[in-house]
Amino acid sequence: MFKVNSFLVENNLINDLKRYKSKIAYSFMIGFIIGSLPFIYKIKESLRVQKIIQEQKQRQNQNKEKICKGYSSDYEKFLTLGFPKTAIEKFNICMQKK
Repeated sequence: MFKVNSFLVENNLINDLKRYKSKIAYSFMIGFIIGSLPFIYKIKESLRVQKIIQEQKQRQNQNKEKICKGYSSDYEKFLTLGFPKTAIEKFNICMQKK
């Protein structure tokens, strides 16, 4: 009697799996998507932070360049005297210092 009940349970399970194959697949996909949402959010947040850091570095370089090419800088002095190569060297030195 026990073997017959076991066979009926297995048979019902196999029939149910065959019958509801698409519903099981959709449920799995939905579960996978919902489970991956926190990881997607973390990646998105990380990319946003990296973009902000990159923009901040770009602004710092622009400010440094303004200072190094400013009115009373060595770059401007040598450029007005007619020494462009020396002016570029002084500019590069200034950019490396700050």
